[in-house]
Amino acid sequence: MKDSRFQRLSWKILVFQAMLVLAVILATVLGLWLIGTGWRLPWLLLVTGIAVYVTYSYTQSHFFDPIHRIQASINRVTQGDLDERVFLRSAGDPEFVELSEAINGMTEHYALLVEEANRHRNHLNAILSSLVDALIVVDKELRITLVNPAAIDILGISPDSRGRYLLESVRNYDLVQLFQRVLTEQATAQQEIQLFSPQHSILRAIVSPIRSQQTDQVLGVVAILHDITELKRLEKMRTDFVANVSHELRTPLTAIKGFVETLLDGALEDEEAARRFLGIMAVETDRMVSLVKDLLELSRLEGTERAGNQAPVDMVGLVEDIADSYQGRAAEEQLEFHLEVDGKPPAVLGDATLLRQAITNLLDNAIKYTDPGGHVWLSLTSSGDHVYVTVRDTGIGIPSKHLSRIFERFYRVDKGRCRKRGGTGLGLAIVKHIVEKHQGKIDVESEYGEGTSFTITLPAFIEEQELPAAASS
Repeated sequence: MKDSRFQRLSWKILVFQAMLVLAVILATVLGLWLIGTGWRLPWLLLVTGIAVYVTYSYTQSHFFDPIHRIQASINRVTQGDLDERVFLRSAGDPEFVELSEAINGMTEHYALLVEEANRHRNHLNAILSSLVDALIVVDKELRITLVNPAAIDILGISPDSRGRYLLESVRNYDLVQLFQRVLTEQATAQQEIQLFSPQHSILRAIVSPIRSQQTDQVLGVVAILHDITELKRLEKMRTDFVANVSHELRTPLTAIKGFVETLLDGALEDEEAARRFLGIMAVETDRMVSLVKDLLELSRLEGTERAGNQAPVDMVGLVEDIADSYQGRAAEEQLEFHLEVDGKPPAVLGDATLLRQAITNLLDNAIKYTDPGGHVWLSLTSSGDHVYVTVRDTGIGIPSKHLSRIFERFYRVDKGRCRKRGGTGLGLAIVKHIVEKHQGKIDVESEYGEGTSFTITLPAFIEEQELPAAASS
């Protein structure tokens, strides 16, 4: 078909050339016949002009115009206009019509390929965007060829980092060395990487070479970076928790064991010493009981997402009841106890027993760490959709460097003073868990030597009121 198309086009050119030659010959013969007249020069000019016009018109309409149209359509297609098509309706030029149809078919096929490529690209971008782990792909020169949004966030890489060297975008020598080692050894490697910018984090990097399917040569490196910062923190918390529990239990057990051995060695005969030893043993036993009780309570709170037995709790009645029970104890410790209730705060949806425990834990600490002659306040206020419970004292206070850690389990500001006053180091951790189970938060303000203020913020329970029948109708 291709040969026949070119053959037809060649015949058309030959016919045009023959007709042009024949016309010139006839014009020349006619000019020789008129040679004796004065029309020779005008005739030659006329014949030349007609020949030039016929030649230009024919070539323009049969050759140049179709070629220009085809060229313009191809340019628009290459610029991204995949809806562009070539339309030629000249019945005398079937060759160009067939060429335009072939170009249109090629354009349609190209449009299908581009559409398929865009679909695959969008699918790949969706997968990369949904990855929680960071993904980085580099070539053999360690130039970045692909990064996903997680890598941009975790590593602080610029979105336009494609084509840059890895070390220009990732300022971590260990990670770059890991990429280089994988390129050299051509084998998968794993390593924990610590990042200090844009924030401190610990990553588990799994780096593998990218091989060509045809030649099996290494084309680059792909790395998956999994953020294990939280996992490491939890592992450290578990290790510290076991160590703290062991230490907290070992201290009273050692004391009890020592006094028991002393009593068995003959101290039982000394009634006064025996009573003193037994009193100390009782105190240490109470400490262990309190510690185990707090551990069980903390474990129970951590095992649930929300507080159980939820019901509307009258916070005014709750704090007044708690205040009545603490008036006598504050008087025993020579402290002034104050109850402040602003208006009539709304109820709170929650567990009354847990809320009571959280407030009493804060009051226990306030009384425990306030010297005689001081003041302790229990306040209840509300604002908008929130209820605020504040426990404030004029006690020893907390240094500012410790405020961010006082809600950690077993964390003590002054370990000697805390043990002396009977603290287990779990009270504030329990309070925080209780507040969080009620979708609230707890804040602390303190000045060392002047006092401390804890504020519990809880969402208010707004009871829906039924509309009167007349109004609803």
